[in-house]
Amino acid sequence: MSQVFERNRKEADSDYLSLAVDIRIEVLSLVMRESVVPKRKRLMLGAPIAETARSLVYNVNRANRFYPSNSYNVLERKRYLGLALADCDQLEQDFQCLIAMKCTTASELERISGMIRDEADKVSKKRKYTRIIGRESAEGRLAAARAEAERLEAVVLEQPGGYNA
Repeated sequence: MSQVFERNRKEADSDYLSLAVDIRIEVLSLVMRESVVPKRKRLMLGAPIAETARSLVYNVNRANRFYPSNSYNVLERKRYLGLALADCDQLEQDFQCLIAMKCTTASELERISGMIRDEADKVSKKRKYTRIIGRESAEGRLAAARAEAERLEAVVLEQPGGYNA
C-alpha cells in the first residue's frame, strides 16, 4: 500500500527524456566520423541512423506531453512509448548493419549500445507502469468509451464489406 495520499500523488520524474537526447547527440557524432561511416556510405547508412535517433527523441517527447490524467492520455502515452521502443530496436539493428558491412567494430559502438539498452529498459518500465493519475470522472470514462467505440466502428467500416463481412 502506498504511503502517499492519492491527492498528493504525481508522476515520478524520469531521466529517459534526457537520455534520449544524449543518444541522439552521440549517434550524430558517431555517424559523422569518417572512421565509422565513410562519406560514400553516409547517405545510405548515416542519414537513416540519425533520423531514427531523431525519431526516438520525438516519440519520447510526444509521450511526455500526454499527462496520464485520463484513459485517452494513458493510451496515447503508451503508444508513443511503444514507438520509442521500436526506435531503440531499430538503432540496434542499424548498428549491427554497420558491423556486418565492416564499417566499424562492436567495441566502437559499445558505449552507445549500452545507452540504447538503458533507454529501452527505462521506456519499457515507463510504458508498463503508466496508469491514470488521480481520479477520472464518470463523464470522462464515458466519453473515452464512446470515443473508443467510434474508433472501432470506423475501423470496421473501412474493411471490405463493412458490418456484413
